[in-house]
Amino acid sequence: MEQQIPSLRRFAAEHTVTTPRASRDRVGRGKGPVLAYVPDERTLDFAASLARGSSLAIVESFHGFPLEGWARQLGAIDLTRPDEQPEQFDSELTEAIDRLDFYKNNGFGDQFGKQQARRILQDLRGAGLLERDIIVGALAAKGASDRAMRNLGKLIDTLDRH
Repeated sequence: MEQQIPSLRRFAAEHTVTTPRASRDRVGRGKGPVLAYVPDERTLDFAASLARGSSLAIVESFHGFPLEGWARQLGAIDLTRPDEQPEQFDSELTEAIDRLDFYKNNGFGDQFGKQQARRILQDLRGAGLLERDIIVGALAAKGASDRAMRNLGKLIDTLDRH
């Protein structure tokens, strides 16, 4: 994809390019800024791990992983609108995200983690704060694995159908 965009083509020519499928030995952590182009859950997780100790720039797509919750959680700057401040979460949503973060250790894959997440998500739905993309993105910013993000998204989708 970077070959179709001149600025990304130049960036790729001057820097190491990798994907989550490549060996992590090929690219060192904290060696410089990381650019993630239209990441999905797995690529965002990989890019964030590579960027530890440096900066992370992400190009978002309408069709890719939604990053608003991630950006709001981190207070990220939208370089297309640098004068705008990211909207903050209200206290109830912040508390729920922190509680979900606490229970994510098994990627919401075990029964206990799923039960706790469902309870928190049901409370959010009752308060009118259940926004899938915002919540999953915020957990991504807190270091949730790609597996945890996918599983949490599925739990939210299940609640939305009922």
